[in-house]
Amino acid sequence: MKLKSILLFLALLLPVSIFLFLHFFGKNEFVVPVFYKEEVALPADCNLDYTFPYKVNSTKLPLSEISVVLFSAGFTSTDLDEALFQLGRLNDEFGDRAPDLFIIKEASDSLSGVQHALTLEKADYKREQECVFLAGTNPIILVDDNKQIRGLYQDVSLKEVDRLILELKIIYKQY
Repeated sequence: MKLKSILLFLALLLPVSIFLFLHFFGKNEFVVPVFYKEEVALPADCNLDYTFPYKVNSTKLPLSEISVVLFSAGFTSTDLDEALFQLGRLNDEFGDRAPDLFIIKEASDSLSGVQHALTLEKADYKREQECVFLAGTNPIILVDDNKQIRGLYQDVSLKEVDRLILELKIIYKQY
C-alpha cells in the first residue's frame, strides 16, 4: 500500500514539475524566416547586381512598410475576385495595421474592377516578378518594412491566405 502511494505521488509529480519548469524557464517564440538571407542561385537573365541578405529594390512600388504584393497575370475575373476577397481579410484581421496591398497586372490583361493596380508591359512585369521580387511562379509576396522577403505564397487559396495572416501576426507579435 505504501509503495502504491509513493508511485502515484511520483507519477503526478513528474508532469507537474515539467509544466512548472517550462512555464517559468521556457521561451515560446515564433519567427518568420527571411528569404534569400544567404546567396542562392538567381535568375541568370535578370542582369542585376544582387547583394545578400537580399532587399527588394523596386523602382515601381513605394515599399516603405510591411507590404503584400499580388501578381495577377493569368488570373481570370473570378480568380481575381476570389484573390481580392481573400486578401481583403487582411483589413478585417489587422484594421489600421493591415499591410499595404499592391496589385501588379500585365497591360494585356483584361481584368476589370481592379483599383490602384500597377499595370506593366509583359517584359517589365516579368522582370518585377522574377528579378526584383524573386517570386518565380508565386503570385503573392510578403515584404517586411526592411524590404526583405518574408513570405512566398503559391496561390490565393484560403489555406495560403490563412498562412499569410498567421505569419503577419507573428511579425506583429500578436500571438
